Amino acid sequence: MKSFLNEELKTIIIDESLINGIKWGNNFEDLIINIDWCGQENLKHKIDFTKVKTFLHFSFVTEAFFNFHFKNETMGALEITSFSFQKSDNIWKITFEFKFYPIGFIRFNCNDFEFVIEDEIKTVE
Repeated sequence: MKSFLNEELKTIIIDESLINGIKWGNNFEDLIINIDWCGQENLKHKIDFTKVKTFLHFSFVTEAFFNFHFKNETMGALEITSFSFQKSDNIWKITFEFKFYPIGFIRFNCNDFEFVIEDEIKTVE
């Protein structure tokens, strides 16, 4: 398992990946978002992207606002077109944007967050 905490996530590209699950954890204080991660060129020799499970874990989420709309006769996973985070007064402001299917965003604040790669398989040393 590998984890990227807060600012370390600047090195990970999750744009064009899919959100395929959203759930609450830790007495409904944390938000866990499962990601079908596309991977990225600079990690392709270290990680087999087809054999990992990835998720984002956000601790103590507040002011959550989910606003997305699927076009007529469409459904499915949420394609991330932009993921951003900014720290202000020791609180992280998180934004996911969706510009295709669906259109909209998810915004919230949290204390900490991490991107977790489970069952990491190294292909080349």
